[in-house]
Amino acid sequence: MLVLDNSAYSLNGDYPPTRLAAQADAVHILFNNKLNANPENEVGLMVMGGKAPEVLVTPTQDEGKLIAALHETKQGGLADLSTGIQVAQLALKHRQNKNQRQRIIVFVGSPLTDSTASLVKLGKKMKKNNVAIDIISFGSALDASPAVPSSSSTPTEPAESNETKLLALHEAVNSSDNSHFLAVEAGPHLLSERIAMSAIMRRGGDDGDDGGAPGGGGGDEYGVDPNLDPELAMALRMSLEEERARQAASAPAAAAPTLESVPEASTPAVPAAAAAPAAVPATPVAVEKDAAAQAAILAGAQVEDVGMGGDDEDADLAMALALSRGEDDVDMDDASGGAEDDEDAEIARAIAMSMKEAEENDK
Repeated sequence: MLVLDNSAYSLNGDYPPTRLAAQADAVHILFNNKLNANPENEVGLMVMGGKAPEVLVTPTQDEGKLIAALHETKQGGLADLSTGIQVAQLALKHRQNKNQRQRIIVFVGSPLTDSTASLVKLGKKMKKNNVAIDIISFGSALDASPAVPSSSSTPTEPAESNETKLLALHEAVNSSDNSHFLAVEAGPHLLSERIAMSAIMRRGGDDGDDGGAPGGGGGDEYGVDPNLDPELAMALRMSLEEERARQAASAPAAAAPTLESVPEASTPAVPAAAAAPAAVPATPVAVEKDAAAQAAILAGAQVEDVGMGGDDEDADLAMALALSRGEDDVDMDDASGGAEDDEDAEIARAIAMSMKEAEENDK
């Protein structure tokens, strides 16, 4: 239930355009905030000034009814806070959905005639009935009630301020921080703006019907009133959801243990002396074999240059070449075989020389 102060003090213009009009602006934000917080929430409206507190709209989800009631509200008289809260609690008691939590949001913009003791007693009663109360105090210039002169000689004690009385009521009714107190000074900010930035608009404690944001309508985490700028609020909401999805996707990768990198196996540098096959030392037999083969080839080349003729010379030359080629089949380990090869090479060389001398003599 929203309880407005429509007393004669609501005509003041320190909260533009007037105190009552400033409360009407706040009603729209509070209504949208509560309905956006939970689709089953309902909001009612009543006033506590005039002749007596009066319920204008029972708890409903139709904002049009509240707007029509605000236009018909009349200003005058004094505000009766205690009676107004009790009437609001009675209206909540007859709500259709009994599972809904009960909350009263009361605007106080005029001096209170109730005593502190009576307000504390009322707060304890509301707390016992599980009714949360959010108090919005404004109009600080008229917080203190005028002191009543006394006929006795004792000096008159100063009257308690509105803030003192309302804080006592708040302490008495508060349970697990389900109730809030907000004092709004006159200044550059509108009354509705200060309410939108307060804890009254935030989702709190065990009171599940509270809305979620200072901007109204669940925009607490964005700082933007979706009722005033729905496109910006939607863009901020989508951006935040994308960022949360990106962080959730990157979290498993960051949480996975990182494996230590194993350096690639490097082949140790092999010394040139070790990499290259060791040269096989030449044996005396191999040296002699190479020398004989070279001599036979040289002798054959010389015979071809001379232009030898005849079958005997060809046979001897073929024998010499065969002997030179057959050296590969000779057992390298057999020393006697190597000696015989040397003798054959010498014979072939001698034959080639003798034939050369004979040809020269014939010429």
